[in-house]
Amino acid sequence: MATIKIGDWGIKAGAIVLAVFLWFHAITEQLYETETEVRLLVEDLPPGDGVENEMIVASEIPSTVRVLATGRGKDLLQLDGDAFVLRIKVEGNTRTYRLLPAQIEKRATDLDVQISEIIDPKEIEIVLDRKMERDVPVRPEFQLEVAEAHILVGPVLTDPLFVRVIGPQAQVEKLDYIATDSVKLQEISEEVDLVSSLRHPERTRLVLNPGSVRIRADIQILAEDDLSGVPIKMRNGGNVQLRPDPAIARVKVRGGVDVIAQLDPIKDIELYVDYAEFQGDSLPIRNAEAPFFDVLSITPSEVNLVGD
Repeated sequence: MATIKIGDWGIKAGAIVLAVFLWFHAITEQLYETETEVRLLVEDLPPGDGVENEMIVASEIPSTVRVLATGRGKDLLQLDGDAFVLRIKVEGNTRTYRLLPAQIEKRATDLDVQISEIIDPKEIEIVLDRKMERDVPVRPEFQLEVAEAHILVGPVLTDPLFVRVIGPQAQVEKLDYIATDSVKLQEISEEVDLVSSLRHPERTRLVLNPGSVRIRADIQILAEDDLSGVPIKMRNGGNVQLRPDPAIARVKVRGGVDVIAQLDPIKDIELYVDYAEFQGDSLPIRNAEAPFFDVLSITPSEVNLVGD
């Protein structure tokens, strides 16, 4: 039986490693062609005399250009997105620009790689438009489910309420609002205060400032209360010498616990009867809509009109 020595395996393994290294070195010294991506930079025109006279790029521009690169294998292996850049200086009108290898700047000076051909796109159309700045309202894309026995008090708000939008006039003027990223919360029992990014309008060259907003929602425990001594007013009475009798009522309200606790029955609740509905009998008591609480019942529900 043959005996295998450990030292023999070490020599053989070293020989294999050396052979692989020499083979890799040999093939990476050869010239190859490969397709790669080159960054495309479009430089806007110099600023004009004031924002209203400044022209900027309005068309959608690809971020990269596909090209054919030639070089030694070891250099091609080191290519990345910053090795080359194709820069276009915009002229003062809308036009189509043909892309040429001569326009490509080499940033990685240590790599022996040449760009021999533009593959796609071979040309791009650059549309110019007047620069515009405008404050646009923010709309929270917010789905909220509150926990049992809780209530959302008031609307969901953003901070700030408006965002500054900068870009081509035609794109800015079309905007009705800027939406936030979608947020969905469930079983919420406390105040919401979070940061959400703004959703950039698709296929535009707009800049949003700021790029994110705070979203706030006031969640409170649901509460009810009976408030007495609420005055009843009369609408559309003109110079009629009549008044509601009785002149006050008791109101049952429901809303957030902090809101209900601070209600003033005289200042915060408006009850009224409408003289335009009067036909000689009693009138129903109505309540003006309140933004932060609900009126569940009014006692009494009707009153008579009597002379002073």
